[in-house]
Amino acid sequence: IAPGFIETEMTLGMRPEALDKMTAGIPLKRMGKPEEIAHSAAYIFENDYYTGRILEMDGGLRI
Repeated sequence: IAPGFIETEMTLGMRPEALDKMTAGIPLKRMGKPEEIAHSAAYIFENDYYTGRILEMDGGLRI
């Protein structure tokens, strides 16, 4: 799992202007939530057909 910017204690402690700069480049215009990353991990474990590729969880940042 390759996460993008995720709402954590570390990122929530950042200055608002820094957070705005980070999210400006994300097509979904928000940071990810920890539960979205957890859901991705569950998907990998539950899906027998998943073949081990990188799962980018970044709101479209790398598009």
